[in-house]
Amino acid sequence: MKNMLIHLWKTGSSLIKLMCVLLMVSYASVGVSAQQKGGSIKGIVLDNDTNEPLIGVNIKFKEFTTGTITDVDGNFTLPIQKHHKTYRIVFSYIGYETKEVTSTGIEPLVIKLIPQSQVLDQVVVVGYGVQKKSDVTGSVATVSKDRIENTVTTDITQLLQGSVPGLNVMSQAAGADPGAGAVMLVRGRNSISANNEPLIILDGAPYYGSLSDIGTNEIESINVLKDASSAAIYGARAAAGVILIETKKGTKGRIKVTFDGFYGIQKVANYPELMNGEEYLNYKNNWANDDETDADAALTDFEKKVYESGSYKDWSWKDLLVKTGNSKSFKLGVSGGGDNTRFNFNASYLGTDGIVINDEYKRLNSRLNVTSDINKYIKMGNSIGWTYIDRSGAKPPFVDAFNKSPLAKPFNDDGTVNINPTGDDTKINPLECRLYDDLNLTYSLTASNYVEVKIPKVNGLSYKLNTNVQYGAGKDYWYQGTNTKKSGAFGGEGEMTNSMKYSFLVENIINYQRTFAQKHDLAVTGLFSFEESHKEGSTISGKGFSGDERSYYGIHDAKQVTIEPFVNDKTRLHSYMARVNYAYDSRYLLTATVRHDASSTLGRYKHWGTFPSMALGWNIHNEKFYGSLKEVMNTLKLRLSVGKNGQSGLKPYSTLPLMDNLGYTDGSSPLPGYVPGSIGSPNLGWEVMTSYNIGLDFAFLRSRITGELNVYRNLNKDLLLKRTISSVHGIQQVMQNIGKTENSGVEVALTSNNITLKEFSWQTGISLAWNKNKIKELYGDGLSDITNKWFIGHPVLSNFDYKIIGTWQLGEEEEAAKYGAEPGYAKYEDVNKNGEIDPDDRQILGSPEPDFTWSMSNTFKWKNFSLYVLLYGVSGSTKANPFKDKNYLIRHDFWTKDNPTNDFWSTAKNANKYIANKSISPSSYEDADFMRIKDVTLTYTLPNAIVRKIGLTKLAVYFTGKNLLTVTDWEGMDPEFDNQRAIPVCREYSFGINLAF
Repeated sequence: MKNMLIHLWKTGSSLIKLMCVLLMVSYASVGVSAQQKGGSIKGIVLDNDTNEPLIGVNIKFKEFTTGTITDVDGNFTLPIQKHHKTYRIVFSYIGYETKEVTSTGIEPLVIKLIPQSQVLDQVVVVGYGVQKKSDVTGSVATVSKDRIENTVTTDITQLLQGSVPGLNVMSQAAGADPGAGAVMLVRGRNSISANNEPLIILDGAPYYGSLSDIGTNEIESINVLKDASSAAIYGARAAAGVILIETKKGTKGRIKVTFDGFYGIQKVANYPELMNGEEYLNYKNNWANDDETDADAALTDFEKKVYESGSYKDWSWKDLLVKTGNSKSFKLGVSGGGDNTRFNFNASYLGTDGIVINDEYKRLNSRLNVTSDINKYIKMGNSIGWTYIDRSGAKPPFVDAFNKSPLAKPFNDDGTVNINPTGDDTKINPLECRLYDDLNLTYSLTASNYVEVKIPKVNGLSYKLNTNVQYGAGKDYWYQGTNTKKSGAFGGEGEMTNSMKYSFLVENIINYQRTFAQKHDLAVTGLFSFEESHKEGSTISGKGFSGDERSYYGIHDAKQVTIEPFVNDKTRLHSYMARVNYAYDSRYLLTATVRHDASSTLGRYKHWGTFPSMALGWNIHNEKFYGSLKEVMNTLKLRLSVGKNGQSGLKPYSTLPLMDNLGYTDGSSPLPGYVPGSIGSPNLGWEVMTSYNIGLDFAFLRSRITGELNVYRNLNKDLLLKRTISSVHGIQQVMQNIGKTENSGVEVALTSNNITLKEFSWQTGISLAWNKNKIKELYGDGLSDITNKWFIGHPVLSNFDYKIIGTWQLGEEEEAAKYGAEPGYAKYEDVNKNGEIDPDDRQILGSPEPDFTWSMSNTFKWKNFSLYVLLYGVSGSTKANPFKDKNYLIRHDFWTKDNPTNDFWSTAKNANKYIANKSISPSSYEDADFMRIKDVTLTYTLPNAIVRKIGLTKLAVYFTGKNLLTVTDWEGMDPEFDNQRAIPVCREYSFGINLAF
């Protein structure tokens, strides 16, 4: 037809030519219509640098779910299912920047994807600014964006556990409060008596509140500064590492609304098997056989009465204390903005009714971030966060729950709590907490503001003023009335504590950043800052209330009122800092930093400390000789760093000479009196840590496998320790700068895109960290401190006790008798072989802190389904298991003549308490290594075609299981806890929904 039209055009009249034009337009229109209704879009995808075809590139329409991948020649054919004038098509490929194009569907597409110069070209927050990952010279670990956005967590500490190597987050307690008992260490425990937790920087300012005060939906990014080079910019408090948290900021565009909500069910994951009435009877009978003169051995008359009635069969302490818990969470986000002003608002609510009675937790969070461009030179921003937390409710004392007789009567006949459940006036009913009044509220407010000015006519020069104000207040009130065993004899007892803290910060920052001759990148940062913190508090307690009606509010009318000294502390910190970053041709990198800090808590002659650092980097993959090696390892970067950080870690005024109040009576007249409280320490200075780090960043197969390796050594000297002195001074201890510790270790982080297909992908993340901690020196005499359990050459936290090596067996009567034991008794190791168990037989039995931590995450995606699985584990931890103490009525495989086990001793009263005239009951230590399935989340995202019909841009539903399985040889409550006699860990199942519009 085309040839025919050309012939008519050449030979025909004007009318014929007009008809030819109409026919050609009609032909083109029909062709396009046919292609759009039933055709396809074709094209090829190439590497932008080499023009080589890319195999397996993911291609899909943005508006609907149709997609495809490129073939071995980089070609693709994308079927068209719906008619549109234009199509938005997204091209994504591992190791390349994602690209979005618009096409009419007529012409074949030639798409060129730009390689991500490694995953290293992402921007990371490094303190007082950002850097490309490829330019970072220190050890900076980033929590993945996918983990922040897609894991279901109720507290930041849950998000951080197992997220990066070298950051050890230990959950020391459980309960409704998701952040309770969390301890964080970066590269081990450096200090003996000062604070070892990392400095938290929130939106550029030091943050002194709880991480629970920050909603997880507020977070944009989290970076961990681990070595001295990266952390030295925060000098004075950075010896324990730094965690940088950035909250979400607004972006230009229409207003976007997101919502996430879930409801969860909580069950006890592990609970010790307590004795029932029959087992308790046998236990007491064996106890009586061991010591017939012991009045506590046989059943009491009260227990006999309960046993004979059989009422003990209808209940157990576990059933009365533990229940099914639940939690509910709602998170709302609104963001948007125009050309000059952007905003982001987040609010969240978390309510948890825990797995034990009276364990409740409620939290409200909100944060508003606003950024405004005043003109092309001036930019302003502010961030305001508010948090309310209610932890009210007296929890049951589990130390009482595990040693309480099962032959008891927990309730009176009228259903009220029986305050004498065992007929013993000295033992308290663990259910008595239901009779207590308890109020525990905290409020916090954080406000950050900044103004940034680009200096006119000086390209790259800017000035930034940062201000930050933090305020926190708390109420902790409790009352135990006349109807309680604990305080009834006093006529009621109560206490009211009010606390308040606030701080403000002013920072002046100058930045200069330029590129010279296209190869020399220079960035200079200067800082002067001033910070002041205040802490106030008051406590009043009373006994002998006029009645229970007013609870703790009647404390002022109590017969005996005690007002504790008013707390009023103030600290100040002055700082200067300078940093230079230089890069030549994206190959050779240099970072040099020096910070000068003055802390008011230190001695008057040692307020100031100087903390320098330097780091070098070499992007080996950018060298010409690297050439073809990029096909296998496209990223290879070497990092070296050394630097110093400081730690003050002292309470305010502790370096001043102080007197303690010690009044006396002259006849019948009370008079004021004072005694020395502390000797002044004007020369007490900083703890100083020197850190060495060598690191390697790498990526294989066009970043299909990425990772980093770090080897470090931290030397901490001039520790802040109390040293014993002659009592002639009126006191026995003084704080000095003495002692040394060392931490060394290896960290590995790996990310592997195992499979990437059109409809299926599988990604694995692995985090490994080894840490060796030891004390190098204490008091300069080469001796250990046995009293404080500090031993040179061993970890700061070490177990020091008698070692149980089994159970004395039949046939060993003669040998056992030498130690005051008999068959069935615990057998202790006689280290010095002197024929008796004495203090010299105590030995170091490992450390409660692990020397190896690891995590592995796997993310599977198939069509619209996503499955996330997180495993977490530790190794090298040894802890005391209190449940092997006979004071706790736990079901054990006890030794008997017919059951001569070596795993546990007999039920005889003194079976593990015969040392030092039966005054010592050594602990039993066990390996606390474990592997835990920490998180499993299954998500289904509805197709866009369905979601858009109901006015949404995203709709997903998910199911999450937490703490599903723990593999361990530990026989206590939970191997991660230090306190085993507390609220048990829970297993949680949640169902939620996530939507956006």
